[in-house]
Amino acid sequence: MKMTHKSMRKVMAAILSAAMLFQMGTAPATQAAVKVKLAKKSIVLTEKKSKTVKVTGVKKAKIKKVKWSTSSKKIATVKAKGKTAVKVTAKKAGNAKVTGKFTLKGVKKVQKVTLKVRVKKASKANDATETPGTASRQPAATAAVSPSASPATTTPSTNPATTTPTKNPDGFEPVLFKNATFENGTDDFVSRGSSKVSQADNGYEGKCLYVSGRTDTWNGAAIDVTSAIVPGAKYHVTAYMKQMSGAAAEIKCSAQTGSDYPAIATVTDAPSGEWVKLEGEIEVASSFSDYLIYFEIPGSAKADFYLDSVVITQVSKGKDVVDPNTLASIKDTYKDIFQYMGTCANYYGYGAKKDQLRKDDTINFIKKQFNSITLENEMKPDTVLGGFYNKKLISVDEAEKKLGYIIPDNYKEDKVPQLDLGAVDATLEFCAENNVKMRAHTLMWHQQTPSWFFTEDYNGKNVATTEVMDARLEFFVRTMLNHVMDKEKELTGKEGSLVYAWDVTNEYVHRANEPTSPSWMDVYGDMDLEPVYVKKAFTFAYEELENRGLQDQVTLFYNDYDEYNCADKIVELVNYINSDKKVCGGIGMQSHLTGPENPTIDLYAETLDKFLATGLEVQVTELDAEVESNDLEDQAAYMKSIMETIVTKQLNRDKTVNPKGITGVTIWGLYDTCSWRKNIPLLFASGINDPKPSFYAFLEAAKAK
Repeated sequence: MKMTHKSMRKVMAAILSAAMLFQMGTAPATQAAVKVKLAKKSIVLTEKKSKTVKVTGVKKAKIKKVKWSTSSKKIATVKAKGKTAVKVTAKKAGNAKVTGKFTLKGVKKVQKVTLKVRVKKASKANDATETPGTASRQPAATAAVSPSASPATTTPSTNPATTTPTKNPDGFEPVLFKNATFENGTDDFVSRGSSKVSQADNGYEGKCLYVSGRTDTWNGAAIDVTSAIVPGAKYHVTAYMKQMSGAAAEIKCSAQTGSDYPAIATVTDAPSGEWVKLEGEIEVASSFSDYLIYFEIPGSAKADFYLDSVVITQVSKGKDVVDPNTLASIKDTYKDIFQYMGTCANYYGYGAKKDQLRKDDTINFIKKQFNSITLENEMKPDTVLGGFYNKKLISVDEAEKKLGYIIPDNYKEDKVPQLDLGAVDATLEFCAENNVKMRAHTLMWHQQTPSWFFTEDYNGKNVATTEVMDARLEFFVRTMLNHVMDKEKELTGKEGSLVYAWDVTNEYVHRANEPTSPSWMDVYGDMDLEPVYVKKAFTFAYEELENRGLQDQVTLFYNDYDEYNCADKIVELVNYINSDKKVCGGIGMQSHLTGPENPTIDLYAETLDKFLATGLEVQVTELDAEVESNDLEDQAAYMKSIMETIVTKQLNRDKTVNPKGITGVTIWGLYDTCSWRKNIPLLFASGINDPKPSFYAFLEAAKAK
């Protein structure tokens, strides 16, 4: 490349500048280049197996100190191998995250690396390279093959791996979605039910998948295609199976999506010990929360089987999907109106909610769209206390000295529940790493609290006294706040840096609505709108904030639903809570709406006025909006009207009465198919790449005045 005099001068100037910086001892480029990395970002282990992962990107001499930790010692343990490697040992099946914190010489900031660990159950199957069972295996060249209608005795003229369905009438060119040959492993197929999957020899062509250990007809092999399959598209599936039941039996390929199990291909009388072809098509639903394609033997509960040459081809276009990275940002659109724009999410979760704060695609989506998250269930009392089945009581001495629990002077019991705060801690780490804040939800609720918490000796039988529950309430509230604030300081160096709001009490006005039995009312009775124990909960929480000087930075909220039908009661309740001292700083409006009448726009606006008139902060904490027509355009119009109302009230409020006003809006879920509601309540349909008209309407509402 020819270099001009001008470019030559720039290069020489850069070289001279770098030399001068190096002589002065700064060498910023060198400093920036030192970044700790791991040789692998994720590993998969079998129970009781170990793997060592090396540290890269930095020399051993540069490392001053390293500390390794695991999110779950029950799943995987860690051991440092010097300064430049870590040994991970699998304990039991599940997912864990290994974190390494590195202090480097001459670098002030601690660098952190993470390793995702998936532990699989140990297989009891025979060696995959040996022939399982007693039936002999036929070499691929002489294997008998069957069409989908009935067992065949001849080999088809074309290999399914190279067969391409013809072009559809709409002009869509078929696209190969998956070609699983199992030559290099299990090709993303996993066990379904009690079965085990492994690679084996003597497949239909080359190697194949061996499925063993089945204990029910639905057990088999599955591949999760949730994140890649196109909603609304049609797919053509071919595969070869060999079942080893010793007699003719039905074999089947199906899909699993939610609670539906549509069939793709079935052979009713597949002979034992012979390769049989399955072939069929399926049209994917326009929206779904999860999607598996799986193989099974409905005609036998325990027989092993082999699977090979699985070819899945997309043969129609389906719904258009949108790259979520190209979408406008909700938080940026509303940055001059509301301090916080959030969503609810799950760290562990299940189904469509699984690993939302651990998967790169949803992490990046959340970081772009929101600056706040609320854990959907993982911070509720039921989860933290271990639920009904996972109760664990420990001594008061161990709780105080080893775990740092706050045990009040009036706590007279010998035992205390051990709190499960793994998901909470991991979520705080997520927030610290991704510059996202958190609403803590919730400390006190008449639902999703284990009934044994309200009984003598935590035995689940006789209801405890008010004196006992006063002490338990104080222990729980003070310990929760202290734990979170200590974790914040550990992660960021400052308490109050991540959690900006606590829902202290949830839905007290609706306390008679399906309470845990027994619950708070069984202990204290119905105290109408002057519940002493609710006031105490706020007081305990406020005092803990006060001890850290955070009472003006972190807000304590009362949170409720159908708030537009009980606004006056909520105002009366918070006024009672604050009758001695202002300890409740905010009102949370859940806003699970069904338009156009529940509520009307006018009623919702009137409710906002009542809450703003208290002078307390107001937050929309759990927003979702269905419509009676279940029409996407109607939902978009209703969502836009609600948001325009919220924006207008915030911008036009009397700031002398309510200086802060509406400080945040939280949408209760990422997309419809992971919502707790059944219809179309959110801004996205089947996933983060499927925005609905309501998403664009939601953004448009920011222009309201």
